[in-house]
Amino acid sequence: MEKQKIHENVWIKALLWLSAIAAVLMIGYYLKGILISLFLAFTVAYIIDPLVDLISKRKILFFKKGLPRSLAVAILLTGMLLMAGGVAAYTIPKTVNGVQRVGIVLKKQYPKYQEKVEKFIEEYKDTGIATFLKAQLGIQKSTEKDTQEQRPQVLKYAVEIIKNIFHSTFGIVGIIINIVIFGVVTIYLLKDFDLIITKCRGLLPVSKKEKISEIFGKINENLQAFLRGQITVCIILSVLYGIGLTVIGVPLSYLIAIMGGFGNVIPYIGIMLGIIPALILAFIQFQDIAHLLLVGMVFGIGQFFEGTVITPKIVGTKLGLHPVAIILSILICSQILGFLGLLLAVPIAAVAKVLIDEGLLKYKNTNFFKSK
Repeated sequence: MEKQKIHENVWIKALLWLSAIAAVLMIGYYLKGILISLFLAFTVAYIIDPLVDLISKRKILFFKKGLPRSLAVAILLTGMLLMAGGVAAYTIPKTVNGVQRVGIVLKKQYPKYQEKVEKFIEEYKDTGIATFLKAQLGIQKSTEKDTQEQRPQVLKYAVEIIKNIFHSTFGIVGIIINIVIFGVVTIYLLKDFDLIITKCRGLLPVSKKEKISEIFGKINENLQAFLRGQITVCIILSVLYGIGLTVIGVPLSYLIAIMGGFGNVIPYIGIMLGIIPALILAFIQFQDIAHLLLVGMVFGIGQFFEGTVITPKIVGTKLGLHPVAIILSILICSQILGFLGLLLAVPIAAVAKVLIDEGLLKYKNTNFFKSK
C-alpha cells in the first residue's frame, strides 16, 4: 500500500520524468552529430509523407489498388531532384553573372574607397598592418626590413591555412557521411512511415493509449499548422521581396528574396538574412540613401503583411506561443543543435507547449492542487 502511495505521489512522478528527460537530453547532446541527421531525416519525412500518401493512392494502368509505396517514394524523390536540378540550372549562371556585375561596379567605385584606405594607413602608419597595406597597394615599396618583419606573419598564415585544410578535409568527410545517413534514413522512413506509426501505437499501454493518442494528435495538428503553413508563407514572402527588389534594381534580387523569404522560418532573426545583403548591394550599386530606404520599405511592407495577413490566414494562431517563449527556444535550441536548432526552435517549442499544457492540466486535477 505504501509503495502504491509513493508511486502515485505527483512530486515523485515529476522527479522521475525530469530525470528521464535530463538523461535523454544528456545522451542526445553527446550523440548530437548523428542524431541531428536522423532528426532532420524524420522532419523531412514527416513533412512530405502526405505527398507520398497522395501519390500512392493514384490508380494508374494496372495498379488498380494504387501505386506501391516504394514506387510512390521513387516518383516523388525523382520529381524533387529534377525540380532542384532545373532551379540550379537557372539560378547558378544567373548568380555568376550577378556577382560579375557587382564586381564591375566595385572596380569602378574602388578609387573612392582607396582614398579612404590611404587616409587610414597614414593615420596608423607605424603599425604592421599599415606597412603591409602600403606594400600591397603600391603606396611605397616594401623594404627588406619590412619584408623580414612580415615573414613571421606570412609563415603563421601559411600554417593556419594548412591546419584549416587538414581540419576541413575531415570535416568534409563527416559532412558526406551525415548526408548519406540523412538520405538513406529519409528514404526508409518515407517507405515505412505509416507502418512505423502503426507499430509505435501498438506499443502504447492499453490503459493510456487513448490519452497519448490525443496528445500526439494535438502535437501533429500544431506541427502541421506551422511546418506546412510556414512553407507557403516563405514562398509568398520570397515572391513579394523578389518583385520589390527587382523594381528597385538591386543586384541578385531573386537570390536575396529567397534568403529573406525562407529566412522567415527563424523568427526575429531570419529577416536579417535578406535585408543586410540587400542594403549592401543597393549601396554598392547606387551609392545613395534613397535606394537604401526603398530596400527597407520593401522588407518593412513584407513583414507587415506577414504579421497581419499572411501568417494569421495561412498558419493561423493555433501555436499560441508568447514572443518571449519563441526567443528562449531559439537561444536554447541554437546552443544545443547549432544552425539546425534555429530552424527547429519553433516546432520544438510548439511540441513542448502541448506537453506542458497537458502536464499543467493533470497537475490541476490532483488532490494536492485542489486541497485547501
